[in-house]
Amino acid sequence: MSTLSNLEKRRFEQLLGMGSGYVLNFSNRSFAEFVSDSTGVNIYDSRYNYGSSKANRLRGFWRQEEDSVVGKLMDEMLEYGIESRLFAEKEALLETCRRTVARLLGRPVAVAAEQTDSKHQQRAEQLAQLKEEFLRLADEKDRSKAGLSLEKLLNRLFELFDLKPRQAFRVTGEQIDGSFELDGDIYLIESKWEKHALPEADLLVFRGKIEGKSTFTRGAYIALNDVTKEARDAITRGKAPSFFVMNGHDLMMILCGAMALTDFLRERRRLLAENGRVCVPFSELT
Repeated sequence: MSTLSNLEKRRFEQLLGMGSGYVLNFSNRSFAEFVSDSTGVNIYDSRYNYGSSKANRLRGFWRQEEDSVVGKLMDEMLEYGIESRLFAEKEALLETCRRTVARLLGRPVAVAAEQTDSKHQQRAEQLAQLKEEFLRLADEKDRSKAGLSLEKLLNRLFELFDLKPRQAFRVTGEQIDGSFELDGDIYLIESKWEKHALPEADLLVFRGKIEGKSTFTRGAYIALNDVTKEARDAITRGKAPSFFVMNGHDLMMILCGAMALTDFLRERRRLLAENGRVCVPFSELT
């Protein structure tokens, strides 16, 4: 049993938005995977059954597990919330909860803050390095070589945001440039760096690859020089799109730190689900 006080629990509940039964923006599946990846625990085991909601499951976890285990999960959950920009206008409460995590893990508060700042600094430095590599690739005369290097760069970018990328692979005779995982959902990736905007045919081929896998597979088409207006109109006509397009400007904004990759993907997923929009100007996301 953890030593969390009632006051500390209430603070976590307020920060994580647990009053409605939810925990941050997790689905049942992504919540279970997050807890398992962090602690190796099955949060839906009967010993955590203090109610069917995610919030009640987390309360059961607090009651059953020791400080070190609770501290590790909450530390990673706070980091996830920070990266996903879920704690707007809750800075003071966030800092208080960080102090509680530091107590559970037995580390000085100052050290905990330094570690978080250091991680953010390392990510910023790695993004800057990737941006420089991307700019060099733009000047590469051998466009085939640039395309292959782009795939490796994208894989490193997705790794940086813990999206579990998988590099190019072949399925029943077709080439897949890669895939990543976001909130428990799998997305196929196609990337092309052509001289001109891509026509409808390229998008139709990608849509066929997605629809040939499963009803819940989604996709992200990375078209560095965008797609034509005709392609945008045609791909959404008569059939619900299962993917969205990310262009070179989107990628550069992410590499510049204007928006976290995970935030970008979640925004695009929502616009795809709510409005069926395959292409969205970056300015509308910010």
